[in-house]
Amino acid sequence: MVKFIIILALIFYVLPKLIKWALKGFIVTQVNKVQQDMRQQQKTYQSQQRREGEIDVDYSPKNKGKKPESFGGGDYVDYEEVK
Repeated sequence: MVKFIIILALIFYVLPKLIKWALKGFIVTQVNKVQQDMRQQQKTYQSQQRREGEIDVDYSPKNKGKKPESFGGGDYVDYEEVK
């Protein structure tokens, strides 16, 4: 009976501490992994950013034998300058 009580006490005292320790280690590793991924994404984003005034043309359509459609003009839009 005394053995049973000691084993039960160990289960209720030691087991939660072991679970807490294991989960804490798991969570810390996952957080570090996510932080590392975010740093990597930030580095790639910063390397992709363009300097001010830099122009990059991704697509330039080519008119193969077609005449460009003439622009006959549009509607005049009056506006007020906001200061």
